[in-house]
Amino acid sequence: MKKNILILAVVLLANISFSQNFKKLVNYEFKTEESYTTEMDKVLECANYLFENPNDENELNRLIATQYIMNWMNGTPDYTFEIGDDAMSLTKGKQELLGLYLAAMTKVVLDNPEEELSNKEIHNQSQEILVKYCSDENNNIKPSKKIKKIIKSRK
Repeated sequence: MKKNILILAVVLLANISFSQNFKKLVNYEFKTEESYTTEMDKVLECANYLFENPNDENELNRLIATQYIMNWMNGTPDYTFEIGDDAMSLTKGKQELLGLYLAAMTKVVLDNPEEELSNKEIHNQSQEILVKYCSDENNNIKPSKKIKKIIKSRK
């Protein structure tokens, strides 16, 4: 019995230590142009985290990751992000979908640093990431009508 408890404790401790924790990012301030560049890996890690985990899992981490990405997007001198009508009709003003769309945009540009992508290309790739995420029922997110329509057209 003691051996089982010890094994369980080790497994839980390992799980806690290996799970991502973005609490240190809450108070991070991008103060210089260089800080936007040095933080790109962490920004991409946050975006990947959002798309690799269900929407209802560790909501605090998801909120922190989304906020960190948005702060980076708002001030990075290396990229300009256009959030136009296409994005708004795709997300239909749903905060969680818009946050994921912004994370997808960030993921697209950071995954393709050598390419100079047009706003349309960024939108199309971001839409694809968001639709794929929403189409997986395990992610526990309610898609917008437009996303539902795209998912249905692919079946």
